[in-house]
Amino acid sequence: MASNARHFALKRRGFSLGTVNPETIFLNEIDAPAAWQQGRAILLKGICLESLGDQAHHIKQSSELHADILRGTEGDELFAAPPYSVRLEGNFEPLGSSSYEGDDQEIETIVYDAVRADKTIAEDLWIKISWLSFYEHDESLRFRFSFGEDWAEDVAADKMRQQHAALLTDAIFPESRCITENAALASVLSEILGSRQIRFVERIVYFNAPEGGAYLHHDHERGHAGVAYAQLTGDTFWLALGREQLVQEIIEFIATCASTESWPAGISRNARGELLALSGDPIALVMELESFANDALIHLINEELDFVQQLIQHGHGQYVRCGDVLLLPQENAQNCCWHSVFCVGEQTGQALSFAIRTN
Repeated sequence: MASNARHFALKRRGFSLGTVNPETIFLNEIDAPAAWQQGRAILLKGICLESLGDQAHHIKQSSELHADILRGTEGDELFAAPPYSVRLEGNFEPLGSSSYEGDDQEIETIVYDAVRADKTIAEDLWIKISWLSFYEHDESLRFRFSFGEDWAEDVAADKMRQQHAALLTDAIFPESRCITENAALASVLSEILGSRQIRFVERIVYFNAPEGGAYLHHDHERGHAGVAYAQLTGDTFWLALGREQLVQEIIEFIATCASTESWPAGISRNARGELLALSGDPIALVMELESFANDALIHLINEELDFVQQLIQHGHGQYVRCGDVLLLPQENAQNCCWHSVFCVGEQTGQALSFAIRTN
């Protein structure tokens, strides 16, 4: 994907969104606690590098797991065999798998109970294996760990089941230790959050493939302070900024298009009218952003080259290399960090994305 020695191309889900020079991205040191309060992403360069060597064997196993799922092997079959069965035995009892027909991204959900000495101590824990997008050339996958009724339960209210879902992640992906047993990361988070009681919950393991990557979104959820994202293999490029900053970027971009009468060709006449109306009503604009359902907004902020390049030029890009951790504050809806991801290079990269809680 690299266009020359210093630049690489941004391509995602069939859209070419220009190039970026990683040497120009966030080279200056920042005040981490202040950045967190402002809803800004915090890049911790190389903080996982030492852990990667210790976890190389598990990371290789996970790459093979990703390839097996792409070949159509069912997850419950894979997890019923070594090395997974060895780590699960005596701790997690499999209850079967299913696939929800109403979600075309879902591949398989595998359910477990946590057990100790043949006694059930936490019910209905699950791994949900899903495609990251509907784009046919995107082989990106995510393995999401939680419990109960998806999107309906207040996961922060049940700390015990949430913790056992986290332990299930450890059994399937032992390389989780790159985050959970990282003393340097714990020290940074303690300084930012003013607490040494850091726990990593609601865990996701990503495999970001070429042409894939997440669209702009946030991960704000009650009880969680933010997200720690660790790049274990490969590199990614991010756009990351607070919600209020994103709103102002959208308003500025639309105003420039209107004043110069030079709208991107991909924005239809009807979409122009809708975007103009929203740019004059920031409250309505926020509501439409939060809905994740407005086609005109989704297209503008994720699929238009000029808007993506505006965000990069205004300093909202982050180049995350193998061994880096990116911290994303999510404490409240007003200053939570919106973010999107691009795969860099021709190889699929593995990453961990764990929610942070302190209570």
